Amino acid sequence: MLRSELYELEKSVGAIINENRTVNPDGYQKQIADQVTHVETLCSGLKRKWTHEFMSNVKEQVIKRYVQFHQAGIVQLSDEVSRVVPALNISDEIRVFELESYRQVNAALENVLEFLHRQFYKYFDIDHQATAYHCRLLGSKIAAFEPEFKVSTNSQVDDSLIAAMLTSVSEIVAEGMISGISYRQADQCLNFVRMTHHLLSLSTKTTTESLAHALYQQNMNSLHFFEWYKGYFLSRLNTLASQKAKHDFISAQIKTFAGIFVSPEKALQPELPGTDAYIISWLQELTGASPETKSNKPSVQFPLNLSVPQFALFIRIFYKTGCFPVENVAMITRFFTEHFTTKKQPHISHKSFGRAFYSLDQSAAAVVRDFLQKMLNYLNKTYFP
Repeated sequence: MLRSELYELEKSVGAIINENRTVNPDGYQKQIADQVTHVETLCSGLKRKWTHEFMSNVKEQVIKRYVQFHQAGIVQLSDEVSRVVPALNISDEIRVFELESYRQVNAALENVLEFLHRQFYKYFDIDHQATAYHCRLLGSKIAAFEPEFKVSTNSQVDDSLIAAMLTSVSEIVAEGMISGISYRQADQCLNFVRMTHHLLSLSTKTTTESLAHALYQQNMNSLHFFEWYKGYFLSRLNTLASQKAKHDFISAQIKTFAGIFVSPEKALQPELPGTDAYIISWLQELTGASPETKSNKPSVQFPLNLSVPQFALFIRIFYKTGCFPVENVAMITRFFTEHFTTKKQPHISHKSFGRAFYSLDQSAAAVVRDFLQKMLNYLNKTYFP
């Protein structure tokens, strides 16, 4: 239905990346400028086409498939542009021109992705890896809040808590520019900053404790937040004289946190346990009780005769064909990395599994296709003789 438009976009972006500046130095800048304009025109045309096609009598499953097909394709195109680094042995004028051209292409592609996200949010895959350009823009948005945090007049909030929050989200966004993070994770980073900014604007109504509880509830499961909480809690605990007072204080904290629901889907770092698992377990250890929540790996992990890319592709096939009742990719991949091992990986990194989940590895696909063909042959032979 829309594959031809994406093909044309890929061809135009490829022409910009691969244009040889030495063949026609005089006309090089004009050729690139014309190609950039063409990409912007194609992107505008795509939005018009999608609006017309997807508002017609089309089945939802078809819309979802095509939205996610184009989302994945455009993300890949954008990251290809981001990976291009102009050669160092050229004039500053050409270098600046090329960087601006790449920025314009990325901006056009990002505009299309934002259009898909906003207009067809029901079908947009928020667990797909965001573009490096998206992460760069996100980093700028977060940085814009920092001056306001520094001049905040709210003296009821510990500055080190705000610093822990900013460090947590900034590290995630910086990592996203290199190894990638999901749109869900990127949105959550900005949500933490906006929420903190909003609560601080309430003046004396917000305290260190109320902000910490809000970050806990929103599942800021970063080690920076956990380490901040431990330091903050122990400093308060050490002001109490008797053991009974300390025990009662710890028990009250456990009761408070146990009564706050923490959504797994909002985790800042999906590969780590939630804030409830971190904090409640640690508090229970202080009382000498056995923690009710364990973050350890299961005692038994099932081995597979597959590589990580092959295993990830199997799970992606299950996910894409509707075999799982949930659509949270992070939750699905976390389960399989915790309960299975592969031929060469006794411990599967959640991050590497996530990258393999979205990669286009044809050699892994060939092995998986062979397995699937064997399965189909077995089914036909056994149940449909």
